[in-house]
Amino acid sequence: MNDYKTIHMLRWEEIPDFPLYIDQVISLIEKSLDFLKMNEEDKIITSTMINNYVKSGIVKSPIKKKYVREHVAYFTVICLLKRVYSLDEISKLIRIQFDNSPVEKAYNAFCDVFERQLNDVASGEDLILEDDQILTLFYKTIMSVVYTVYVQKTIYHEKTLSEIKKEQKKAKKDKKKEEAVSK
Repeated sequence: MNDYKTIHMLRWEEIPDFPLYIDQVISLIEKSLDFLKMNEEDKIITSTMINNYVKSGIVKSPIKKKYVREHVAYFTVICLLKRVYSLDEISKLIRIQFDNSPVEKAYNAFCDVFERQLNDVASGEDLILEDDQILTLFYKTIMSVVYTVYVQKTIYHEKTLSEIKKEQKKAKKDKKKEEAVSK
């Protein structure tokens, strides 16, 4: 098993502050998230994945085929979240977070919490159980499902800023229709 104390995901300030080509983005993310690989042949992200994330609207389109810090941050978070959540859920989670916090602050906080929690889980500091590896694995499996269920239920009921604006726009339109009909 990996030594999770040594992992370090790129922080906002460590991501180059100039446009990057897709191969450079892939290389950065592959190095930063190397700890996710089960074997050397595993790919964390590919150009096809990146293109799909852009086409699906989760990530903004590159400018003249070049990507910036924000893209790298989004792709990094997506690579981690896709292990548990669907792309629709990831898209909503990202929108909720960035509606409430600047991208660089949210991204750095995500990396800090992820590294700390992964280290705690790997070292067993997240729970106190008997010295039973199977029981510990079973407990952590249950907790991963519990956390997933909680997050999925929460984001289902949580509205993003764009959804709120869309509802407000529709309400205004409906009100105008009602006023026109009543005249």
